[in-house]
Amino acid sequence: MRGVQDTTRALATTGRERVTSLSDRVAGEIGRRIVSGQYQPGDTLPTEPRVQEEFKVSRTAVREAIRLLSAKGLTVSRPKIGTKVRPRSDWNMLDPDVLRWQIDPFPSDEFIHSLFEMREIIEPAAASRAAERATAEEIEALAEAFEGIRSRPRGSADQIKADLAFHMVVLEASHNPLLRSAGSMIESGLVISFSLGWRTVMGDDAVLQHRDVYEAIRDRNADGAFLAMRRLLRNAKGNVFDSIWVNRRSEAGAETEIR
Repeated sequence: MRGVQDTTRALATTGRERVTSLSDRVAGEIGRRIVSGQYQPGDTLPTEPRVQEEFKVSRTAVREAIRLLSAKGLTVSRPKIGTKVRPRSDWNMLDPDVLRWQIDPFPSDEFIHSLFEMREIIEPAAASRAAERATAEEIEALAEAFEGIRSRPRGSADQIKADLAFHMVVLEASHNPLLRSAGSMIESGLVISFSLGWRTVMGDDAVLQHRDVYEAIRDRNADGAFLAMRRLLRNAKGNVFDSIWVNRRSEAGAETEIR
C-alpha cells in the first residue's frame, strides 16, 4: 500500500512545483477529515483558537485555510455560527485538492465507481474523435506512450507515467479543449487508478487493450476506437477493485497476526 501512495504523490506533482504554506497544510488536513466523513455535512468545525492550538499556527493561517476550503465548496462561514461543512452536492469534486484528499490515504469504493463512470462518459468519445482528428505528431506521441506501457517494468513509476501520457494524448487528440481540461482536472484520480491496477493484478490483457485503442486511432477507425477504449476502461475498473480487495485482505490478515 505504501508503494502505491508514494508513487501517487510523486506523480501528482510531475511537471509542476507545489509550494505548501502553513494554511495549505491546515486546509489539507481539515479537507481530508471532511471528505473522509470525520466531519459530516452540517457539522460545525472546531473554533479558530482550537485549530490554532492543534496545528500551532497563527489566526491568519487558520482563516486563510478556511477561505481555501470555502472556495472549494466544502465549508461555509457565518458570523456567530461558525464554519459548517456544506452538503456533498456543493463540493467541487474536480478540484485537484479535493480529488487528492479523496484518494489519500486510500480511495473509497464510491470514489472509484464515480471516477470510472466519468471516464466511461468521456474517454470513449474522446478516442472516437481522436481517430478522426489526431495529427501525425499526436499519433506518434500515442505510439511512444504505448511503447512505454508495453516495455517499462510492471507497476513502475515510468509505466504509470506512460499510461497517464497515453490517456492525456487521446484527450488532446480529440481537439476538444474541454475534454483536455477534464483530463487535467482528474489527473490525480487517474494516477491512483493506474497505480492500483498495474501494481497488483493488471497483465498482458491490459497492454493489448491499450494497443487496440492505439491501432484504432492510428487506422482512423472511430467506432473501433470508441469500443476499444470502453473495453479497456471496464477491464481497468475490475482490475482496480480486484487490487483493492487484495490489499484489504492483506491488511486484515496483518491485523489478525498482530492480535
